[in-house]
Amino acid sequence: MIIQEFKQASTSDPTVLAFSTSLNLLNLKNIIYPHEETSDQNQITTRVLNATPIVLGVFFENIEEELSLKDEMYILDGHHRFQYVIENSINQDLDTILINIDQVNIDCYTSELIVEKNIFLTKIIQEFGFSNKKLQSNMFIQIDSTKYYSDKLMDIRELYSYKKELMKANFISPIPNNVTTSKSVVRFSALSIKDFSKAYIFPYKSTWITPRFDN
Repeated sequence: MIIQEFKQASTSDPTVLAFSTSLNLLNLKNIIYPHEETSDQNQITTRVLNATPIVLGVFFENIEEELSLKDEMYILDGHHRFQYVIENSINQDLDTILINIDQVNIDCYTSELIVEKNIFLTKIIQEFGFSNKKLQSNMFIQIDSTKYYSDKLMDIRELYSYKKELMKANFISPIPNNVTTSKSVVRFSALSIKDFSKAYIFPYKSTWITPRFDN
């Protein structure tokens, strides 16, 4: 894919390569892939569709007089807006930021504990044998500063499916990573770009990606 009209975008980390442009996402829907689900209540409207740029993680091949990139883009910010575009056939250019996906930092979207800690620990121990002893698996759930490992969850997809179950059962609730809380903070093993796939979408609120483009 070739893009000729663009300008460099500033980020909180000047070493991360990012460019701003305008793209017709409807026309590109076959090469744009969500990496996590959307919530059941999508409150996007046409009025807020272009309030902030949609951020796409891409693989640059050339960045000189024109941008050349692989026909494979992952939504890093703007899943609900992309869904709105597709469902309503919005055939127009939208502000977009293209960022080198190999340079972004992918962290787990944090949660806060909304039950007593001992109740939560009892649940994850009984269901998957979590222990604060390091096991063969690197999959963990971290409560505040303590990590709990399980050798019954050997795949990151299984771990995040379990996170989704815990959210639905109201044991944990997602909270932005840049927001403080008086409750215990729960984290899960972080994803990496290697976990992103055209064929699989992680649950809602799986990732916290930086740098961010909130303003």
